[in-house]
Amino acid sequence: MGTDQVSGGAVSSYFTVDTLPMHERYGVWKESIDVLFGVDADKSIRDNNFTASIESHLLGSMMIMEVTSREQNWERDNLQIARNGMDHYGIGIFKEGDLFCDTAKGPTKLPKGGLVVFDLTQEFIAHTSDLKVMTFVVPRPLIEDMVNLPDDHSMRFLDPKNPMTRIVYDQMMSIHRNIARIGQQQAQVIEKSFSMMVATCLNDAVGGDRETVQHRQKLLNLMKVRRYIRDQLASPDLTPRKVARDLGVSRSKLYDSFSAYGGVYQYIREMRLRRAMSLLNDPMRHHSSIYDIALECGFASDASFIRAFRERYELTPGDVRNGVAALGQNPSASSEKIDNRYENWLHELAV
Repeated sequence: MGTDQVSGGAVSSYFTVDTLPMHERYGVWKESIDVLFGVDADKSIRDNNFTASIESHLLGSMMIMEVTSREQNWERDNLQIARNGMDHYGIGIFKEGDLFCDTAKGPTKLPKGGLVVFDLTQEFIAHTSDLKVMTFVVPRPLIEDMVNLPDDHSMRFLDPKNPMTRIVYDQMMSIHRNIARIGQQQAQVIEKSFSMMVATCLNDAVGGDRETVQHRQKLLNLMKVRRYIRDQLASPDLTPRKVARDLGVSRSKLYDSFSAYGGVYQYIREMRLRRAMSLLNDPMRHHSSIYDIALECGFASDASFIRAFRERYELTPGDVRNGVAALGQNPSASSEKIDNRYENWLHELAV
């Protein structure tokens, strides 16, 4: 049921439930896609002509997924976030079907020809009709330093009337058409150019004049501060006061820059927890104690780390380490025949 191509540097696989007995299809699909989303469909859809397939390609540090399936609800919750610790954006094109989300940034229905951006570190709920959607899964570091508010774009609907949206749309379609012929060096160039254009789209989406000297300087300063914080996360002495002092900026300007994040302290805490999630899901760090991970992420004690982690994810670090997030997944005999390597690839992208 699967293929494995190493052609021009791209590795590909094909997951489908369409060769399974009808009564098994939805269950196998729900089990598999749970690596990213919880799904739910009406019984009439689950039991009659249910179909689902995912064509996947690895392209450098990005992953391209083309999903075809029936009408259903989709949810990214703390359980999915905890399960793989992915710190990525998804940029999607609906080739067929419609996407609805009451909490979308923009209209509640994705405009035809538009793009949807979702943040895999954040929760959301959406509904789709029968669909064919192509999604680029992109590591956050490729984009975030070029975006003014990188954590403000979960379920962002990008307007097809914006020329940059159309350019990104066309580039995604072109990359997918040529995926088998793209080499490793070309993939690195594509990563950079694609990320720059997506960042431009996101900055346009929140409005404002992006050409002013004042705005450009503010964005550069914010990038500088975010990089400094990332580099210093392991230090328990990392505080807003220390950031302001070391970078030579006033505390008032620093707080103003991070007001959208709930303040500098809240931003530091969120970055520490994201790093901890990544380490807890890294097979190479399986033997590291919770205490060691807490210290590596800048927490003063394992108790303070566990408390903050539970508050953010509604799970403890031990739950994630011990696989509690994966309980309830019991693959059927038929599912063992499925080409589900895309699930492993997604886990590998997270670390």
